[in-house]
Amino acid sequence: MVAVVAGTVALLAFAATPRGTACGEIGGGEAGVEAQLRYVDVGAGQVTFTFGPSAVSDRFGVPRFRLARQSATPPPELDTGTHRLGVEFDGASGFNPDLTSSYLGKSVIVPANDGAVREVQITRDTGRVLSWDLVVSREECPTVTTNVYVWGKSPRAQVTFTFGQTAWITAEHPATYVGSPILAPVLVTGMGFVPRSEVTFRIAGAIVDSGTTDDVGRVETGIFVPKLRPGVYELAVSDASGRRATTQLVVTDER
Repeated sequence: MVAVVAGTVALLAFAATPRGTACGEIGGGEAGVEAQLRYVDVGAGQVTFTFGPSAVSDRFGVPRFRLARQSATPPPELDTGTHRLGVEFDGASGFNPDLTSSYLGKSVIVPANDGAVREVQITRDTGRVLSWDLVVSREECPTVTTNVYVWGKSPRAQVTFTFGQTAWITAEHPATYVGSPILAPVLVTGMGFVPRSEVTFRIAGAIVDSGTTDDVGRVETGIFVPKLRPGVYELAVSDASGRRATTQLVVTDER
């Protein structure tokens, strides 16, 4: 049995800071928990790390983490005007105890747009210490939230950094692992919406479902994807106040 030690609440919230203001060190999570990195969701204004249980321990939750600005100054010829934030997780890894991978991705580059996030890249994964760099286009303190939910029988823990946006979502579905039927259910989770408000789910602009947020503005809803051609689609969730969050949804061939 896995003991979950973190709750489904916003852990930290820091307002964005003006240009030129250092964030200092931001931290949270639970000391002593062990977790495996499963997914990294990256968007123009969002970076979410999703963890699952580890065979190292039966104590699972949001791993202890620290976020701080990287102060190293690149040489002029390599200075792109971006800023780096380093996040370090204790008791976490992208490798299972048997050395198989629990996370198969590496760095993720975001095309230039109006959002702050430009790239995330792994910098260390040794001794159950996992580090990533977040490369952003402006000096700004992110809002940091944590979330815990259950996918099937597997508990999940998330740490999310958002830049210049209030709400965020992620989607978990069988196609994350292998090809699956188009009508496989998708679990959409997120935070930052108006509490106790109705939210609308859209795929490629078409309404597919609706739901209601909880007392802290969190959404956790299973939806079904209509019959679509295989490809990458935008999944969007919005509430009546205009708060909106998006993520990419991969639709695979029917099998």
